[in-house]
Amino acid sequence: MNPVAIRELQERWRTLRSPILLSVWVLAAGALTFLAYITARSASQSQLEGFGFSGLSSIFASASMGRFILHALLLGLVIAVVFVVPGQAGVTIVGERERQTLQLLQVSQLSAWRIVLGKLMSALAYVLLLLVATTPLLVIPVLLGGVTLTNVAMGMLMVVATAVMIGAVSMWVSARARSVQGAVLGSYIWTVGIVFGTLFLLVAEFFLLAPEDLGATRFENGVPRDGGRELYSALVNPIVGLVDASSNPIEFRAEAVTSPYLPFRAVLVKRQGFGASQLNELTSPFGGGFFEGGVAVEGGFGRGFQPLPFPGGDGVGAITTRTPDRIRVQAWPITLGFELLVSAGALYLATRHVKVPRGRVRSVRRRRTQVAA
Repeated sequence: MNPVAIRELQERWRTLRSPILLSVWVLAAGALTFLAYITARSASQSQLEGFGFSGLSSIFASASMGRFILHALLLGLVIAVVFVVPGQAGVTIVGERERQTLQLLQVSQLSAWRIVLGKLMSALAYVLLLLVATTPLLVIPVLLGGVTLTNVAMGMLMVVATAVMIGAVSMWVSARARSVQGAVLGSYIWTVGIVFGTLFLLVAEFFLLAPEDLGATRFENGVPRDGGRELYSALVNPIVGLVDASSNPIEFRAEAVTSPYLPFRAVLVKRQGFGASQLNELTSPFGGGFFEGGVAVEGGFGRGFQPLPFPGGDGVGAITTRTPDRIRVQAWPITLGFELLVSAGALYLATRHVKVPRGRVRSVRRRRTQVAA
């Protein structure tokens, strides 16, 4: 294992701060899970009882509750990563510089890459431990139904990839910063720019850069659809990638509980040629009445509105799931590749600021070997 990471982890776990923070994290995650469960159960019961189907709460609503809890947990984890990782990784290298111990690492036999990777491993190891500690909570939505272990695994993969990217960017900021305060501030600025700045660009691209024509509208499985449009800002946003990886955004079904993924699903649905406006009524007839659901048509997404009857037309017993074919590739592999590329680039730039006199050490060794011979 990397010696820098070993030293950092030993120093971190010698104090009571780490186990206390871990306990607080687990309690907070448990409270979030319980709150999501109570919210999902209350919403599903009120929706079904409003239509006189209270007996179906334990059957139909269970899968919807499972999806709601999983989506709420994953969103909570990625937001926690956004706020925790910059503070952990942003102080690593600049902290050594302020304590005047960075020179000791630079003159050691470690390369710049090993120093930087060791610092990154030590910063992310604790964050990954926090994520692992919440893994048992992710079993709850699987037991409720509606989600699979694949959804959980893909969601956690995207959360970890986001943590690595933010940690690498924070390492680069820390390597070039002159003070701890400046490193932490710069790390959070870059993180906000990557995560929330791309969301702002996505909103602008979503509403301000709409094309004139998206092709003729056609019906597939009773759902109006056109040629769709690519939203390039969505391909680099970690939250949109998380939503796409941990769910099937174009799987239309009736839901007793509205998922917190809904705003991001609208973006992914729009890429596949479906109307983003009124998505809640399309996927959940309970939100707007049995026959009030609909989807926007005529290419402009929002300029027209086509009523969509309840699946099957004869009540809850006829609930079906529509999963049309994709006309564009999934967004999450592109997002994952973007995060890995940014991570590699940030780590490379960080090594450029951590200069190690490897050439001089080799020349000294060579001369000593020649003298001894």
